[in-house]
Amino acid sequence: MFRFSGFRDGHSHPLFASRESSGPHLDAVATADRIVETLRAYLVEHPQTAWLDCGSYQSMIESDLDRALLDRVSDTVPIVVHRVDHHAICVNSAALETAGYSDSAPLLSHASFDLDNEGRPTGIIREWDAMNLIYAHQPPPTLESDLAALERAQQTLLSKGIVAVQDAWIDPGMELPYLAAAKSGALKLRFNLAPRIDTANWQESLRYAKGLRSDVRATANALLTVNTVKVFLDGVFGSNTAWVSNGNCIPATATGLWVEQELLKMALAADSAGFQLHFHCVGDEAFSQALRVAEHLEMTNGWVDRRLVIAHADLISTAQIEQARRLGVIVCAQPSWAGQESSFDEAARIVGSDADRLYPLRSLTDAGVRLSFGSDWPVSAPNPIDGILGATSGHLRQGESITVMAALRAYSEGTAHQLAQETLIGDDSVVLSADPLACSPAELAAIRVLKVTVAGTPVWGADH
Repeated sequence: MFRFSGFRDGHSHPLFASRESSGPHLDAVATADRIVETLRAYLVEHPQTAWLDCGSYQSMIESDLDRALLDRVSDTVPIVVHRVDHHAICVNSAALETAGYSDSAPLLSHASFDLDNEGRPTGIIREWDAMNLIYAHQPPPTLESDLAALERAQQTLLSKGIVAVQDAWIDPGMELPYLAAAKSGALKLRFNLAPRIDTANWQESLRYAKGLRSDVRATANALLTVNTVKVFLDGVFGSNTAWVSNGNCIPATATGLWVEQELLKMALAADSAGFQLHFHCVGDEAFSQALRVAEHLEMTNGWVDRRLVIAHADLISTAQIEQARRLGVIVCAQPSWAGQESSFDEAARIVGSDADRLYPLRSLTDAGVRLSFGSDWPVSAPNPIDGILGATSGHLRQGESITVMAALRAYSEGTAHQLAQETLIGDDSVVLSADPLACSPAELAAIRVLKVTVAGTPVWGADH
């Protein structure tokens, strides 16, 4: 057996993931026709379904998906199927009709509806501002259903040995199950919530974040905090919306998701209010913009231990790595992506000759950049063992794999530093069936979690 302070997930979406998991699971479905069969079977078993939201389809079958395909499942029940990266969806005609976009779609700056030759939406919708035009018509979850979803998420996370999580996207309403669970004593692990800052109305988003922080503090539950705000700077490779310097993605011709002066004003306001900034950056141009924010904060608000986070950081250069180290930036990477040939190949198709700069885990570690790990669940399963295997994989290109010890530290001490939980490490523990540092890859993959203790209380395992 092996006892340590537990895994911490530095970037996850547990409520989103658990809501989605209540519908049919499509992760292992390899063809569009099989999606139709799976969804039809689900509706037969659940005839009361008024709106079907599920995930996730693999990127390689997106060319076979459209509204007509999903219309074969139902022409009356709106259907929304998430792409595996959750930056695109495919919907049927009923969903488009409900939202008022059967025959045309709005022109958006940083999101889009795919259109056919006649200008009609095909059913493929990319990025939040477009996807939300559909979601706005989805029946809202009840508090009861969200509390059940949160409990399922907790059981999943604890079963993987995770004692603390950064929920990296909270919009108004999503806080309610967390607050209710905090008040009732139903929280079992540590959650830090990060309200999302809306580019269109960041002042209102920041007011919401401040109010939520006060509400959480009023619960007096040490397992729940709101110390962070989430900011998107670009999209993803798979939807061609990452902001990259080589011009291979759509946003490369623009200036990112923000007018930079507004971004700097927002960042200063959030920093002055005591919030940690947690940036979504996939492309190198987005990473550069986050570094400019970090530099601006230091020059304007002075040097403090602000622990600015850049999540994903899939494509970065040696010069950017050195600047990140100098500015004290934390990079929260998703190591399971780094070890997946499919993830690398999809990204490499977009970045072309810059593929040797993808997933630079070893370079970040060697340079002394603070490295934390997260799953981005539901994009990847919240299994740190999978992440360690990915980070140490021989498939990781250009010698960027790291040691098991370095990966274990990123998942424990590294993410504890990101979450400002260094002083709490001694209060949490996880018992594994074997020592990861003494395992072969096959033995590592077979490790089981035996017991989890959070804040001194046994919360998972046979004896808790």
